[in-house]
Amino acid sequence: MSTKDSELSEQYNKIFIEQAPTAIAMLDKDMRYIAVSQRWITDYKMEDKEIIGRSHYELFPEIGEDWKANHQKCLKGAIDICEEAPFKRADGTIQWIYWDVRPWYVSEGKIGGLLMHTGDITPQKEREKERARMIQILDKTNEVARIGTWEVNLSTNEVYWSKMVCEIHEVPENYRPQLETAINFYKEGESRETIQRVVNEAMLTGQPYDVEVELVTAKGTSLWTRAIGSGEFEDGKCVGLFGIFQDINEGKLAEQALSNANAELKAIFNSKSVAIITTNEKGIINHFNHGAEYLLGYSTSEIIGTQIPSLFAKMEEVERFRQDLSQKYGKDPLKGLAENNEFDVREWTYIKKDGSKITVQVTISAIKDTHGEITGSLTVASDITAIKNAEIELLRKNQVLNFAERLSMIGNWQWNTITNEVTWSSNLYKIFNVDIETRLTYDTYFSFVHPEDKEMVTNHVQYSLEEKKFPDLLHRIKLRNGTVKNIQLLAEIMTNDAGEVIELVGTCQDVTEQRLEEIKFRGLLESAPDAMVIVNEAGKINMINKQAEKLFGYSAKELKGKSVEILIPEAYSAKHPGHRAGFFANPKTRHMGEGRELFAINKKGKLIPIQISLSPLKTKEGVLVSAAIRDITSQKIAEGKILKAKEELEVFAKKLVAQNTKLADFTQITSHNLRAPVSNLNSLLGFYKLAQSEEEREDLFQKFESVIDHLTLTLNTLVEALNIRKNNNEDRLEEIEFNSVMVKTQEILAGEIMGTGAVIKSDFSKLPYIAYNKIYLESIFLNLVGNALKYRSADRVPEIYVSSGIENGKKFLKVTDNGQGINLKRHGHKLFGLNKVFHRHPDARGIGLFMTKTQIEAHGGSISAESEVNVGTTFNINFN
Repeated sequence: MSTKDSELSEQYNKIFIEQAPTAIAMLDKDMRYIAVSQRWITDYKMEDKEIIGRSHYELFPEIGEDWKANHQKCLKGAIDICEEAPFKRADGTIQWIYWDVRPWYVSEGKIGGLLMHTGDITPQKEREKERARMIQILDKTNEVARIGTWEVNLSTNEVYWSKMVCEIHEVPENYRPQLETAINFYKEGESRETIQRVVNEAMLTGQPYDVEVELVTAKGTSLWTRAIGSGEFEDGKCVGLFGIFQDINEGKLAEQALSNANAELKAIFNSKSVAIITTNEKGIINHFNHGAEYLLGYSTSEIIGTQIPSLFAKMEEVERFRQDLSQKYGKDPLKGLAENNEFDVREWTYIKKDGSKITVQVTISAIKDTHGEITGSLTVASDITAIKNAEIELLRKNQVLNFAERLSMIGNWQWNTITNEVTWSSNLYKIFNVDIETRLTYDTYFSFVHPEDKEMVTNHVQYSLEEKKFPDLLHRIKLRNGTVKNIQLLAEIMTNDAGEVIELVGTCQDVTEQRLEEIKFRGLLESAPDAMVIVNEAGKINMINKQAEKLFGYSAKELKGKSVEILIPEAYSAKHPGHRAGFFANPKTRHMGEGRELFAINKKGKLIPIQISLSPLKTKEGVLVSAAIRDITSQKIAEGKILKAKEELEVFAKKLVAQNTKLADFTQITSHNLRAPVSNLNSLLGFYKLAQSEEEREDLFQKFESVIDHLTLTLNTLVEALNIRKNNNEDRLEEIEFNSVMVKTQEILAGEIMGTGAVIKSDFSKLPYIAYNKIYLESIFLNLVGNALKYRSADRVPEIYVSSGIENGKKFLKVTDNGQGINLKRHGHKLFGLNKVFHRHPDARGIGLFMTKTQIEAHGGSISAESEVNVGTTFNINFN
């Protein structure tokens, strides 16, 4: 071929490439552009660039060494073909392309450069990805409810069945039914006639349908199904059908279960709790459900065909929505949501037909067809006015709680043992007089520990970390200005799955005043000459003095927290709890066991005759009883001698009277003179028993001294002082109907109950009412029923049963579910701990059973759980 012919051929090639409808580029052996098609320029966004004569690698700097190596192979005669591959552009975007790269020849055997034929398939890949995602979501939904989806495109006569629909028909997952033959799966007769009739009506009039029909599967199985469908219209013409398909065979066999299922499904489609509004691509409302009518007060006929949201939304909120999303996506909000497969959730103010305003939570998303084109928008709104009001009320209560925290000088803290970071509440900064901007670690806290208490605190923390439990700790701190305070630490230790300590959370209270009062009280207690034992209403010993240690032979540490019956002989201990309950029912200062002999028993088992004076003490912990105990062993011995002397004198007097009957006058005098000392002895014995002071006892029996009245006066004075200081913010109890709390709980959780199809039953016939803190009881119901819904089983409809009653004189409440259950062997020890989560739930922030346990125990009750994994859980609450 001549040079002229070669140049002419090359010129023709350039013209052909430039006018080609696909992306083609012609390059020389140096990889410089000779010619490109217009499609090449648009596909790779090079409209504003000079291309001819420039290096391929200069225009595409992102091309890697592996591609360059392939190009060199092609320049030596190889052909490189790829059907699809990701191409990461210099700006970070991913472009999916296919290519065919091969050499072009100047003459036979002589390569002049490369021809590149490529295509941008990014849109197709994105549509495939979105469809795969939707199919995955639908498949997961189908597995739970045995509900599948189907679509019919009347323009292409294509029919789509989801995986579950294929499973119900017992056909392979990749089965593609034909529009003409799909009807043959329905059983001949009424079922086939019914489905033909409702489908025709849906196509002609737009009438949606919901029918129960019987079909025969590909394997010959006969079963009942529920078919729900609706038509899709454009310009008044039906262009497609879509709907859901459900296996209801078991429900059909159990008519009651079927009735419930139908009611639940109808409730979903006709729900008044959720407003569903859709528009077409021009923003014209084309769907307005019953929930929307109920929410806004407009009828469907008043709204359909109007421009959203001109009637019921505040335009400034609409404009804010548009600005926010335009700024986020850089384009029309609906297009931004559609292209990013996202939705927008925010609070709106809706104006009802009557002019009233409500707060709603609105979710807005784009509606796309099977080709990814936007066909309209979907708005789902629910009324959260009550929730917002509750949030405001909760905020107010939190403020009150913070105020109470300041009054009680309590703060809370967290210590991350992994990072050594410490978090304090604002009130804790005030207790330690530290600037709130100070960065906190454990060393920050330890620097405030009083020098004399540092070793004790170090040993306590070390013990807690090793044993994974934190006993209450009382110690002193010394502030920067020299002020010394007493603080009490309470804490809960958190561990990971490996049992390693990762965090401590707790409270810190400034108990300096209480500590000073305790020291004063202890001083008074130790100054008492009698043995003093302080007992709470449960009969547990709170404290004793040194005299009590000497009398009973126990140390204070041995008796603290023990039942007071440990000091009472077995013959009397059985009746003592009843006597104790009687005293607490009517507490007042008095002698115990008047007219009866009382005995105590010491550590060695020896009986000790005693006298006891009881005095009530009103404290923040409740009513305590102070028992002043006196050992009257010596008095008993003296009393015995007196009685013996009395008896001997009486006998002697009788003898004298008998022997001198004849000497009447003398007898009378003698009898008078002898009976007088006997009577005097009797009087002295009576005075001895009634004596109140040591001075009287010293006059009668070597002057025994008593200071019990003085001590009682002192203790009463202290009680009066404690009463003045007592915090009177006690829980207000009221008679509450369980059923009303149950109804309120269901109303609060209505959305989740409907969304899960939960069946909730209750029986309060055995205990309809209870005197309790209403806020606590409502919180307990909400936490336990809410947890049952949140941790429901994926394999069955949630069933929750709540009941109350009385057993062995104790009032109880039970909440039973058929949910996921809890592995109590693994998690039982921390079941009611803080930020503990036992299931991987997103909302799980994890925070709920700890609060319930605290509220129940605040009223003297208890809570326990019985659970089996994948069977369910029962929470048992025993009230005080």
